[in-house]
Amino acid sequence: MATDLPGSHGAAAPANGNGHPTPASTGRLALTIGAIGVVYGDIGTSPLYAVREAVNAAVGPEGAITQDVILGLLSLIFWALIIVVTFKYIAL
Repeated sequence: MATDLPGSHGAAAPANGNGHPTPASTGRLALTIGAIGVVYGDIGTSPLYAVREAVNAAVGPEGAITQDVILGLLSLIFWALIIVVTFKYIAL
């Protein structure tokens, strides 16, 4: 009869005897999924609000929106997202 010792069979998460992951591994999984949701949820919604406010600030209340204004704002948003996401992953 073979004995299953934690870590001896190469499983990704140790089992608690009945085949279910231990609370520590399920807690880590929940935190990982939550962190991914926060990062990608923030990335998905922030530009929607930022673009409107940035266009208003760039052209003023009566100004014309030109291609240069749009490209400049998209560039700023793109690089801000790259820097923020990179910092979050490095810090975590």
